[in-house]
Amino acid sequence: IGYKPEEYKLGRTKIFIRFPKTLFATEDAFEYRKHLLISRLQAKYKGFLGKRAYQKKRKAAIKLEACWRGALARRAAKKRTWAVQTIRKFINGFINRKKPLCPENRDFVRLSQYHYLMKLRDHLPKNVLDKSWLQPPSILEETSEMLQKICMRNLVRKYCRGLTAERKVQLQQKVVTSAVFSGKKEGYLESLSQPFLETRLKENDLNPKVLQLIRGEIIKYVTPVIKYDRNGFKARERLLVLTQSSAYVVEMAKIKQKIEYSTLKGISTSNLSDGIVVIHVPEDNKQKGDVILQCEHIFETVTKLCILANKQSLVKVVKGSLRFRVGSGKEGTMVFTVGPEPQVFKDKTGQLTVVSTPRKS
Repeated sequence: IGYKPEEYKLGRTKIFIRFPKTLFATEDAFEYRKHLLISRLQAKYKGFLGKRAYQKKRKAAIKLEACWRGALARRAAKKRTWAVQTIRKFINGFINRKKPLCPENRDFVRLSQYHYLMKLRDHLPKNVLDKSWLQPPSILEETSEMLQKICMRNLVRKYCRGLTAERKVQLQQKVVTSAVFSGKKEGYLESLSQPFLETRLKENDLNPKVLQLIRGEIIKYVTPVIKYDRNGFKARERLLVLTQSSAYVVEMAKIKQKIEYSTLKGISTSNLSDGIVVIHVPEDNKQKGDVILQCEHIFETVTKLCILANKQSLVKVVKGSLRFRVGSGKEGTMVFTVGPEPQVFKDKTGQLTVVSTPRKS
């Protein structure tokens, strides 16, 4: 404040002020400094209180962290103990997996069943031709076999329900074709993917005179063929017309030969890839001899013919050669061979030779 020594004296507990102006100056200075002093005191006290509260919270946090770390450690130890016990249990189950179901292997067996069934669910066959199936563990072989049968039965049921009437007839014809030609004639496997047509030519494509001659009979199938004469084996274009009771070999507006199914003696074809088919007829005045035909769709034509005649057992697939009737009491021989290009001709010995190209394996 700038007091001079003669203006005041300090006692032990009091201050002695000599002049009034000094007193007034002291009171003014106190009033001026009072708020600052109080603020400093409050700041110091608040700092003390804050420090004490902080130290208290810090001690509490340290205790809480220690307790939580202990809880986490105990939980981790418990989890590790459970994991070790589980691993030991499944190892023991794997060792005893081939034994009957028992407490030692029950959990392992249940887990194997669950994983196999979940994996099998995503790899089921999509159609009846898909024969793939997941390899089951040894403990599930019997169950897997039962599931495979059920799955295949459901696929077959679904496929059969989705078949149209036309498709069903085609498959029935394919079954007959398989019984007659499977493993016997070349080209059969290639024909599996080719659906049979109801007919190769429509009824409107036939000459009206032919329709008039065979009126009263329902035409089932018509296909163009090449007929070989019995004498000279000359090739001639003809139509093969199949009705519900007879087969007709037609030339334009003429019926060259009629074969009733009831008199049909047999149907022969070779084991090679040629399209030759021989229709054997009985020896009587009505028939001139066996009919030698060559058709492009051999499997389809023979299947249609034997189904309509209901004589699947009379179809024969021969190797090397076959005998056919030329006329009254006369027989001819047809020889089948393999060559670089397909052809049909009469050789020097008078036999009909049929050359077909080999199929690529």
